[in-house]
Amino acid sequence: MKLEQDIALDSEAFRTAANEMSALKTRAELLKAMMEQMYEELAGALDTPAGKAIEITAKDILIKPIEELILVIGQMSKTLNEIIDTPYYQGVFDKYEKLIQNINFN
Repeated sequence: MKLEQDIALDSEAFRTAANEMSALKTRAELLKAMMEQMYEELAGALDTPAGKAIEITAKDILIKPIEELILVIGQMSKTLNEIIDTPYYQGVFDKYEKLIQNINFN
């Protein structure tokens, strides 16, 4: 008798995801800084009321969503790191691995 595996728990996958989330957050922060700089330079070049309107619009339309994305990515990364660092979850991984070994042994 063979029992199919429908669930895969992999602590290394959590570590990889946490590292990738951290790297993604760093890239998003860099993008935000670049966008802010680009629009400050554009608004400075257009030192008129229209230039100021472009700067305000850019912050509302482009930069604010990036800031919100950074918050979400940061929380996801924090949560993944907490999962990795919590002994409870490692116990779940260990028990799952033991269960798979017992199933495969029988």
